[in-house]
Amino acid sequence: RPEPNRKSLEGAESPYCPATFHNLQELRHSASLANKVFIQRDYSEGTTCRFQTKFPSELDSRIERTLFEDTVKTLNNYYAEAEKIGGQSYLEGCLACTTAYIIFLCMETRYEKVLKKIGRYIQEQNEKIYAPRGLLITDPIERGMRVIEISIYEDRASSGSSSGSSSTSGTSAR
Repeated sequence: RPEPNRKSLEGAESPYCPATFHNLQELRHSASLANKVFIQRDYSEGTTCRFQTKFPSELDSRIERTLFEDTVKTLNNYYAEAEKIGGQSYLEGCLACTTAYIIFLCMETRYEKVLKKIGRYIQEQNEKIYAPRGLLITDPIERGMRVIEISIYEDRASSGSSSGSSSTSGTSAR
């Protein structure tokens, strides 16, 4: 049953959507996990939290390169925003010291607020862009901020015909 106030992606025909899924629950229940792709951290500009924008070949037939790159660039911008030090960060630090860190029991830090914003963004991207294409992004916070994990699902009805190819590509993503 479609969710209320939701744009349907049924009519959108694309070479990147071999099996159309309408929401995350349908994707998880009616599809089997075929492969996982890991987008590594980019340390070229230091140790700030930033991910590589290089397009993985495993996603070639699933999603447009520009959509993928936009998602990673937006995530990188959010992480840069979270790590930016300003007046609010200093004030939070001073309040933490003067209250023996008890202040954090009743208030969220700016960093935590941005992490929640990132979680909402990933959820939205999964619902609107990735799930209809049989893909699912896992929030990097769940992987220790080391990688962006993208799970590739295939329709169970077609999994018998392509099971041989998914096992060979599974080793290349590790």
